[in-house]
Amino acid sequence: MMSGEEIDALRHPRIVAFHKFFSEYHLFFEVGRERFRVAIRVYETDDGRFFFEQSHYIRTPVQDSAHVLGAERHPRPYLALTHAVESITTYYEDAVSKGHEPRTDWFVRNDLY
Repeated sequence: MMSGEEIDALRHPRIVAFHKFFSEYHLFFEVGRERFRVAIRVYETDDGRFFFEQSHYIRTPVQDSAHVLGAERHPRPYLALTHAVESITTYYEDAVSKGHEPRTDWFVRNDLY
């Protein structure tokens, strides 16, 4: 959590928002004989809520497009992390359960990460 001193140091009339890096996680998915890594970063916002960024989105054969999420805020870091993990694993599991073999091209790079 950001300290009062950090918040005071960042408050300025020209600064409209700020956030602090909270944690980073690396998830590994089996894709054939390899492992594919997806990274997730969690940040704390200036109002004490949390959001995430992910290195890759997912687009499986059972989806029309890549699953890209908006900048949703969560009251706790673990809720942001849970949302990030579910945003990928739900579609991954759905495709596998329908007989598709996981492929690296399911993972769409997030160019803003």
